[in-house]
Amino acid sequence: MQVSLECVPCYLRQVLNAMQHGEIPAEEQGKILDQILLEIPQLDKTATPALNSSLLLHRLQEMAGVGDLFQEAKEKSNEQALALLPLLREMVSEADWPLELAVKLAVAGNIVDLGILQDYDLEASIRQVLHEPFTIYHLPALAQDLRTARKVLIIGDNSGEIIFDSLLVEQLLALDLEVTYSVKAGPILNDATREDAEAAGLPRLCRVIDTGNNFLGVVPEHSGQEFLQAMAEADVVISKGQANYESLEGTELAGEKTYFLLKAKCPLVAAHLGVELGDLVLKKNDLRR
Repeated sequence: MQVSLECVPCYLRQVLNAMQHGEIPAEEQGKILDQILLEIPQLDKTATPALNSSLLLHRLQEMAGVGDLFQEAKEKSNEQALALLPLLREMVSEADWPLELAVKLAVAGNIVDLGILQDYDLEASIRQVLHEPFTIYHLPALAQDLRTARKVLIIGDNSGEIIFDSLLVEQLLALDLEVTYSVKAGPILNDATREDAEAAGLPRLCRVIDTGNNFLGVVPEHSGQEFLQAMAEADVVISKGQANYESLEGTELAGEKTYFLLKAKCPLVAAHLGVELGDLVLKKNDLRR
């Protein structure tokens, strides 16, 4: 996906949300925003929205002098998700097709996106995935690919959401698959880092690696060798969230083994997918686009 003029308000919303979550003083917020407004016209218009957002957020972190503006919010979202985990695990174990429910609950967690939303309702998101059909749902193809797979890579997205993903990891392990889960190497928005993986208990379940950077989405030229090797060796890749979709869809890096699992929270992403805002998507990468 390439940027459009519609991305500019989203850049600003992400910056404003980050400053508010980081409790940056109002006077300093104004100075930072003035500088960000000067830098937006310099962004590469052929880049992905995720990459350009990352560059502005890195600049914000530099000017604010704060490493993790979302630290408190991330801890809260992890606590909220962990409180729901025992009930959700029981629901998955009792489901007719546990893998299907685990996939649905993994996308329910995708509502925890504080770069776009100031707040969210996890329980409402769970109700949505339990009662509303996915607009694009390539689960049969995913299940078929998993039957012949040995290694699966999950590219994580946000804190809180990562707790829900642990249910999917458990189901993949039950299929005797070797699972690797990737997080960010450093803070950006409320994206999951190794600390969030620890909170989710993922290192006790599977191998946890990081992307080698703190960019939104996947940026190959800034990615670590361990992540790129895991991507190359995986038989199936499950990519969570919008930023990963923006940066990977249609690419040779993603290939035909990648499935995008997300909630369409942005009009531009929804239009690119051919769905409505708020729709649920599990889509196999299409190299023909």
